[in-house]
Amino acid sequence: MTDHTERQLLATERPEPQRELRQRVLAAAMPLVRANDSTLDRLWFSPTWRVAVVISFIALAGLEVVSNRAPAPTASAQNQPPGTPAQTVAMVAAELGLSPADTALLLAQVRTSSNELQGANR
Repeated sequence: MTDHTERQLLATERPEPQRELRQRVLAAAMPLVRANDSTLDRLWFSPTWRVAVVISFIALAGLEVVSNRAPAPTASAQNQPPGTPAQTVAMVAAELGLSPADTALLLAQVRTSSNELQGANR
């Protein structure tokens, strides 16, 4: 649906700008369109950054070697499970803060019940 005028405008050749005008426009626009190196490019091609990466890898490898040589932690007496029911009751009573008299009564009951169980098993 183009009319005669539109066809003529589309068919006409556009004149080239003058050389001086072209150079002024490009000079003004170059800071806006100049390709800037990205930060990653500057880091990747920086010798200082590459040396820093190598040193950090060596430090991490050394840390891994040193940490493997350290003695393994051992379980303390506090973390070991009690061996007998009486030891269990004594440990729980101490954690609950029961008086020594109450702890002694509980231990007597545990010893009595464990003696009865051992007698029934024979």
